[in-house]
Amino acid sequence: MTILRTILFQAYMWTELLLLMFVWLRVQWANRFWPREKRDALVDRIVRNWARRLLFMAGAKVTVTGRENIPEGRACVFASNHQSFFDILVLLAHLDRPHAILSKASIGKVPLIRLWMKEIHCVYVDRSDMKAGIEAINRMIEVISDGYSAIIFPEGTRSKTGEVGEFKGGAFKVAQKTGAPVIPVALDGTGALFERNHYWIKPGRVHLAILPPIETEGMNRAEFKELPTRTQQLVTHAKEGFASDNT
Repeated sequence: MTILRTILFQAYMWTELLLLMFVWLRVQWANRFWPREKRDALVDRIVRNWARRLLFMAGAKVTVTGRENIPEGRACVFASNHQSFFDILVLLAHLDRPHAILSKASIGKVPLIRLWMKEIHCVYVDRSDMKAGIEAINRMIEVISDGYSAIIFPEGTRSKTGEVGEFKGGAFKVAQKTGAPVIPVALDGTGALFERNHYWIKPGRVHLAILPPIETEGMNRAEFKELPTRTQQLVTHAKEGFASDNT
């Protein structure tokens, strides 16, 4: 059943992306002639619904807590742990709206997907190239300064064990430079859907916790230095709470 589900998931994902090319053409027209708010609402709806349908196809049952912690009308930096490809789908589908993602460069080479990632202002980073990494951070600072929120995965890579890895400081510079609040985000269950199931999709429960924002405006240098560790500890504690809820 997991093999069949995986085949159907892949077929559905790529078929819908092909069909959405007609909608993408409409978005290109909207980019030129619509007000920003109306254009963004269209893109948000398309991307959110696409992600939710894929999660349904995968059999992911997502439980979300803490949406009330997202400030209205402010650009934020969502800092999430990273377990799976499905993390991106869960965050696109179940935050207040889809947001720009600071993503690894290889994702930006995937046909069709990259078109929609561009529409939500995603930025790609080559973690093997320090200069390219700095340029990516600067581009994400521009995105936030333009009023759009961002999603970062400070571990830098997916956790193979499910444990929360070290949150590195580089991505937090987008909050430091813009004064945007950092919102810790804890995810659990996505790895078991796919990667830890030998890359076959297996239905399961996913937990998403959106924690209270950490205000960065006015932080001194020492506080910024501790911000990655502080955020990591909050995410780890929330993730441990998921485990206790399941016992």
